Amino acid sequence: MSSSLKEMPVNSIVQAMGIYASKAISKKAKEDPSIADLSFGEPVFGPPDYAINDIKHRNLSYETFLDSAKRYEGSMGSLGLRQAVSDWYRQRYGLEVDPHTEVMITHGGVEAITLAMLAVTGEGDTIALADPSYMLYSRTIQLLSRQVAQASRAAGGNEVANLLATQSIDKAKAFIINSPENPSGYVLSAEDWKALAQFSTRNKTWIIHDEVYDTMTSGRSHTPAFGIEGLRSNTITINSFSKKFGLPGLRIGWMVAPQAVIELAKKIHDYMYLGVNIQYQAIAETLLRHPARDTWLTSSSQMVASRAETSRARLTSEFGFTWNREPYGAMFLFPNISGLYRSLPSSYKTLGVTEGEAVAAFLLNERKVAVVPGHVYGNEGDSSVRMVLCTTDSVFNTALERLTSTPLGV
Repeated sequence: MSSSLKEMPVNSIVQAMGIYASKAISKKAKEDPSIADLSFGEPVFGPPDYAINDIKHRNLSYETFLDSAKRYEGSMGSLGLRQAVSDWYRQRYGLEVDPHTEVMITHGGVEAITLAMLAVTGEGDTIALADPSYMLYSRTIQLLSRQVAQASRAAGGNEVANLLATQSIDKAKAFIINSPENPSGYVLSAEDWKALAQFSTRNKTWIIHDEVYDTMTSGRSHTPAFGIEGLRSNTITINSFSKKFGLPGLRIGWMVAPQAVIELAKKIHDYMYLGVNIQYQAIAETLLRHPARDTWLTSSSQMVASRAETSRARLTSEFGFTWNREPYGAMFLFPNISGLYRSLPSSYKTLGVTEGEAVAAFLLNERKVAVVPGHVYGNEGDSSVRMVLCTTDSVFNTALERLTSTPLGV
């Protein structure tokens, strides 16, 4: 069969879209074992040791498999898992969520984000993002024939409050907030949430809060958006098991939203996905309900925070790294690399390439360290690179050694 697409119509939006940057870089890194890969967020931790016995003997039994494989799941997902999600918010934040009407289980957090956009916006509507922000958001918005409004978020202080005070995104039907954030590690402050609630109420704009890194914070505490005064009725909250439990292949996530939104999301889910994996939902419920859960989550969060602190102490201006953004959470670093860029050989400073792209290419080729150039997260990231903190000890330590092997000017 010919691979040519010249004679048959295809989706022009997809055809024009670039490849998923961090996956492509990680693929190249995996092909060369000598590369220390800090490009892709696949946590080394997980599954939690406290759950392994129950998963092995209960969730992965033949009887459980047969029960799962011989039927479709209901539109909202397992009631047992929805109740566990409801308990999660009550135990950790003192927030009440109705598992019968306000919680829906999804095929990972990514499906939940897509359902949220489809449920509360229409074709041609504007969805706002901060710049920088996770690359998946803008690509999904484009694929759904919505318009992207990416507003520059300057570093320092109350970044979202400052954005809303200085830029107009009033026409947006929805505003996607990722806190704790990929790529920068930013966590919204109390002032940010207050400003966001006022903005949402004034403009009748939905807030879609992606909180998948909710357990990974240091310096600022995490708050689910629907727990903020003024946001309960106009927020859709997204979460998943991929990052905090270190199980990205489980593909189980959830959505918390007002009942009217859940009803719309159910319809979309039925037509696009039919149902989530029943057996994996049982595993997810095991993870959420175990009494050792919070102790284990705290331990993995502390490991990530410790690596962030170590990295910031070692990746100094002497080696071309500066820190204009305080990483309060998530599992990434987003340093400014302008100093390192200025020291690069001229061959890496080609026309039309951002500083982050040039530095990422240099580090991959010369230092054997894979990072993601910051421009893929928006123009605010042009002079940054993103590094993940959830690798093995060996990869993390090797990467740091290589990144600090040669001071600038030597």
